[in-house]
Amino acid sequence: MITMERLEKILRDLGLDGALVEVFVYLAGKGKSSLEEIYEETTLSRRAISLALGELESAGAVKRDGPDYAIEDARKALQALLPARLEELKAEIYSYRPVTKKEECPMVEAIRDEATVVPAFTAKHIDAALKSVDMVSRSLTWLDDQSLNAARAAVQRGVHVRVITYKHPELLPDARALTDAGVEVRSHEYSKDVRFMIVDGEFISFAIREPPKVTQPAYFGLMIRDRGVCRNMLEYIFEPAWEDAEVVEKYRI
Repeated sequence: MITMERLEKILRDLGLDGALVEVFVYLAGKGKSSLEEIYEETTLSRRAISLALGELESAGAVKRDGPDYAIEDARKALQALLPARLEELKAEIYSYRPVTKKEECPMVEAIRDEATVVPAFTAKHIDAALKSVDMVSRSLTWLDDQSLNAARAAVQRGVHVRVITYKHPELLPDARALTDAGVEVRSHEYSKDVRFMIVDGEFISFAIREPPKVTQPAYFGLMIRDRGVCRNMLEYIFEPAWEDAEVVEKYRI
């Protein structure tokens, strides 16, 4: 018989985020529950529970019966989660290459790509964060389910995530979603002037949108891996803006 502690360890070893693990363990113990029942008996938000249930249901680990979600057999449910995770691990293994001196990450790197890759780029660097993520972004076009889940998982593992954005009614749903995920969100006019993300005080990425063209717009990114640059950006740019920024009550859940 699988104990709840053992079950939780297996799920975390599979690389699943905290909300998904908590929902799975809860249902495995209860057998069947509604979203509201899970919300009342856990510390998770409704949005986090809904996302976790959707992912588990898509994988075939959870079955839905009206308003209820059920795990009838924990072993079979775990097996349902394995195929997708195994493919991810295979991809990571096959893409691995030892880093030689010639392939070391440059201190400064410029990239250009379609605007559609910005959310995945953001999620990737949030996933890599160990201590902090500090962002200034007028709009929240980088936010999608993947980057939101990355932010939530980062907060759950103790990463301090802060976002300075622009105060606008259209941003309200996304700002609330970030707040619900544990991200600190504030508003400042300065977010109209610059877009950047600092990770762990060691890496900074600037996003620069190209002038409008007939073709699909692209983003030009400048990435700098230098603690001194990041330290100065935090001290002279981000922290003063953060202290002066407005805590928008409507952004709170």
